[in-house]
Amino acid sequence: MNKQKSILITGASGLIGSALCKTFISAGWRVVGQVNSSKGIDGIEVIRKDLSKASSGTELVEQIGAIDCVINNAADQSILDLKHYSSTKAQEMFQVNLLSPIEIILAAKSKGATLAINISSIEALNSKSGHEIYGASKSALESVTRSLALSLAPMRINGIRLGLIGDDKLESRWPEGFSSWTNTVPAGRIGSAEEVAELALALTSETFNFASGSIIDFDGGKSAHPGW
Repeated sequence: MNKQKSILITGASGLIGSALCKTFISAGWRVVGQVNSSKGIDGIEVIRKDLSKASSGTELVEQIGAIDCVINNAADQSILDLKHYSSTKAQEMFQVNLLSPIEIILAAKSKGATLAINISSIEALNSKSGHEIYGASKSALESVTRSLALSLAPMRINGIRLGLIGDDKLESRWPEGFSSWTNTVPAGRIGSAEEVAELALALTSETFNFASGSIIDFDGGKSAHPGW
């Protein structure tokens, strides 16, 4: 009998995190999910940990036994108006979006993990006004993804650069953004959390064993659009 594989998923209670948890549970994995709240999630082991604190990533993994894979999905997407710039808030965002993922990957490797997947964003390339710090943190995460693939080999480190992901209520909640996206992206639609989860699961398979240091665009073709 094959040993059950274990995965740590951060940001497990959000839209994408919930889909990741459900998909990996269905695939037979043992799932440990990090959350900020006390919310329970059916079928997984939940650990409450605030990833905006220094060393929180290391402390999180210390609470877990052997682990095969981590998905760094948690993110602070706060809008930070540069007119009221706060270095404290910027540092918190970098801790959640960059430093904690590094801590998690290093600690997970010491526990036997052979794969890490970092969830990035198209804002790593071009961020909107107010998202400058968020975009910079994701750009740094992509750089770290590539460099750690070298320094931590044979552990594989890959990233997924996401476009707009939402649910069936996004259009009514944010009609301007929804329309702007769907009118310019080649796919003509937003992506779903379930699609992201299926891609992440595929990346854990033997099919992608040769992929490391890769950033996979999953944006409906948005990155191919010239922008004018």
